[in-house]
Amino acid sequence: MGIRARLLVLAVGIAVPLALVGAADLRRVWQSNRSQLDESLKQRAELAAVAFERWIDAQRQPLLTLAAEAGEQSLRSPQLADHLRHTVQTRPYWIDARLIAEDGENLIAQPTDREPPAPALVNHLLSEVRGRNSWALATDRTRDEARPVFVLAVPVAGNGAVMARVDGAAISELFRDIEMSERAVIAVFDSGNRRLYRRQTTKEPIDLTVSGAPLVAALGRGRTAVVEMESPYDGIRRVYGLARAGNTGCVVSVGIPSSTLYEPARRQLNRHVMFSLVALACAIVAAMLIARGIMRPVLRLRRATQELGAGDFAVRAPEAGGGEIGELGAAFNRMAAQIAEREERLKELDRLKSEFVSSVSHELRTPLTTIKTLTRVLQRGRLSVEEQREYLETIAAECDRQIDLVLNLLDLSRIESGAYRIARTRVNPAEVVTACAQVEARAAEVRGLRLETDTPTEVPDVLTDREALRRVVCSLVENAIKYTPEGGRITVKAAPSREAGSVEITVRDTGCGILSEDLPFVFEKFFRGRPAPSTTSVPDAEDTVHDCRDAPGVGLGLYLAHRIVGQLDGSIYVESPPPGEYVESPPPGESRGTIFTVRLPAWQGEDGGAGERAEKEETNVEAIARG
Repeated sequence: MGIRARLLVLAVGIAVPLALVGAADLRRVWQSNRSQLDESLKQRAELAAVAFERWIDAQRQPLLTLAAEAGEQSLRSPQLADHLRHTVQTRPYWIDARLIAEDGENLIAQPTDREPPAPALVNHLLSEVRGRNSWALATDRTRDEARPVFVLAVPVAGNGAVMARVDGAAISELFRDIEMSERAVIAVFDSGNRRLYRRQTTKEPIDLTVSGAPLVAALGRGRTAVVEMESPYDGIRRVYGLARAGNTGCVVSVGIPSSTLYEPARRQLNRHVMFSLVALACAIVAAMLIARGIMRPVLRLRRATQELGAGDFAVRAPEAGGGEIGELGAAFNRMAAQIAEREERLKELDRLKSEFVSSVSHELRTPLTTIKTLTRVLQRGRLSVEEQREYLETIAAECDRQIDLVLNLLDLSRIESGAYRIARTRVNPAEVVTACAQVEARAAEVRGLRLETDTPTEVPDVLTDREALRRVVCSLVENAIKYTPEGGRITVKAAPSREAGSVEITVRDTGCGILSEDLPFVFEKFFRGRPAPSTTSVPDAEDTVHDCRDAPGVGLGLYLAHRIVGQLDGSIYVESPPPGEYVESPPPGESRGTIFTVRLPAWQGEDGGAGERAEKEETNVEAIARG
């Protein structure tokens, strides 16, 4: 799985559980709020039922008084008729009141011009009051189906009942002061589940023929209940609080539209869902952006890695952005630079090895060819004694040249394998300088060079290996002879160093010199520097540079000198051009010039205690290098 997919899984894995936890918490809050809303609606229905019950009691009290008087007086008493008339006149919503005999006969009625109730209704009420021995309530819809009337009946002791018909609109006065939200309703249902009263805030027509039984049925046998259902009258879904109005047999309902009652909670739920979706989308977008921010440099780094693996060592990864990705890009670039540098170095070493094999082959073939040719000439025996001596000297010189080459190769092998050993002792540097000058005098004379020595009488002795030091100095002189054109001068000098406790041996020439960019590499194996441009105005300066470029050698002399000097606890360095007269005012025919300086520790004598112990000391080259 890639980084992008993992980040997406992480984002979704964090956002979804949080959304689910939030939804579960919101559901709990919603249920709690809904329970509180339902309980509040139930209490409002109970209050409305209590108010309706008390209102019914208020309508029943005058009938109880009349029933008590009728039990004490004659049912046709004028005083009873006056009392009945006065009661009806003081009750604006009473339609009429009448005294009914046991057999259903109307004995007294006020007002007298009102049409009596239907006989069936009268008989039903008389039956109810006799059976319950208490008052009864019934609904009369014979007058107007749209405007119901309810009838109250109170029994008279031993004979008939007192009845009053009350306009259902009177209940509106009871619930007039109750504030309701839009589309909310208050309804009263009689014992037959028929609508006795219904008030709603909108002027919408309702179906008067519909029964309220489905709504009242939700109450069951309980005293109060809360139910959410669609209204049977107008089709609006509401939450109804239902409550029984005491002994009246009526049910009072308070209905509030579900959208109004539960809308705040639903809006909160919808907001939470919306915020959850937005959070999920933001998490996914953030994951995509983070993945893009990570993947783009990673992909560039992968592309750079592939190009590097394909051999493009110049490729580099972007380092912008900082952080771990930037550090990774910087580390890759450092690695690529090191690989490129190593590759260039390997190419250079391969080239140097090829040149070395070619040079060694040339260095071996040329002397052998010369020796073979001169040997053939000597075998003919037609030469004079002087010619034979000259040829023999040439053969000896070429043999020495080959021996030096073989010795250099052997020394290279011993040094790199750690088998080259030295024995340091007390050595006079002036003697070594003089000996090397005598050995190389013939080669300098053949090239038309002046080889000079400068050895003051007060040169301190040094602690070194005589043969190793001789090889170093002779190698430096040979190198100066190779790169100094005809007519030049080479000076070998031994003198106390400016640093206390050391001696310097310098080899100065007036040759081609070394380019400044090649100076750091002159002591490397197989390296042969390019000659620097000549500073002289001699007409044949270009021929001089050409001769310098064609100088023989395989690039081992300075490398071996550097390693041997390091083993002798000394140091060697080069300057080109050297300080002094060779640069500032070169004589006619002289060029840039080079100076090699070898610095060795001076002999401390018996006071230092190091001389006698050093005579028998043998050290390993690689061990010293590691030290």
